[in-house]
Amino acid sequence: MYLKKLTEKRLITIDYYSNGALATFRGRISGLNLIEQILSLRDEKQNSLTLHLSEIISIH
Repeated sequence: MYLKKLTEKRLITIDYYSNGALATFRGRISGLNLIEQILSLRDEKQNSLTLHLSEIISIH
């Protein structure tokens, strides 16, 4: 059920750890690889971010 919500094309905010510090990214999901457990995101300015699912703290 949670993975289905991640595939919707709406803006989400993700809090995650980056180099030991808490960071935030707001954008849309561009890809989800369950085998490698990687989430790809893209914001309004077309900046991209790739995260391991274990780095994610919360999704809003």
